[in-house]
Amino acid sequence: MLTLSAIMAVVVSVTVPAAAHMEPSSRDLPSTASAVSASDVLQQASAVAAAEAEATVPSQSFASSADAEISPATRDAIKVKKLVVEPPAPVYAPAAPSGSFAGSYGGAFAGFLAVWPANAPVNDGFGYRGSEFHGGIDIMTGSGMTLVSASPGVVTQVTYGGGWGQYIKIDHGSGVSTLYSHMIQGSQMVSPGQTVAAGTPLGLSGSTGYVTVAHLHFETYINGTRVDPMGLLP
Repeated sequence: MLTLSAIMAVVVSVTVPAAAHMEPSSRDLPSTASAVSASDVLQQASAVAAAEAEATVPSQSFASSADAEISPATRDAIKVKKLVVEPPAPVYAPAAPSGSFAGSYGGAFAGFLAVWPANAPVNDGFGYRGSEFHGGIDIMTGSGMTLVSASPGVVTQVTYGGGWGQYIKIDHGSGVSTLYSHMIQGSQMVSPGQTVAAGTPLGLSGSTGYVTVAHLHFETYINGTRVDPMGLLP
């Protein structure tokens, strides 16, 4: 009995310390396996996270070549309208008609008028023709010639009747006025009160009133008194 107890004590004393210096036993395997498994899980989680990040961010690409042709720029549809400036109306300024009738007026208004009222020769002058006084000059325009204002002014009369037939009278200021008679009836191109320039068309020459042939009977006045038009014409 004693011998058996002593033997068992020796075995225990020898076995326990020996077990402490042995290679890891099967009891350590589960902890080692757990460490390996955790490392694998972390690696797998990192791989999955990277894959999800790539799937979430869309891929972008840009390609450019220095040899690529550049398309021309496309302009918009805005158009600029060219401004058209109308030229001013020409001023009719006929040349002085031929004739030997010299003006007898030589006062302060000599040469006052700007242009001749028509471009045609003078057939009869200012003054007496026998016992009859001729109060103007006759310019042989024929029928249908355009008559014009001899200077700037304001139309005071557009009238038909009497020996003058169809006639127009214009006030040029400073007491000077002009009269244009024997015009074609209804051919007048101006109205009373209208402002005209030198050379403004007035109407057409004709043979209304007391005439034998179509012509312009042209008169000039200074403060209401008739004077020789030749002295006021340029």
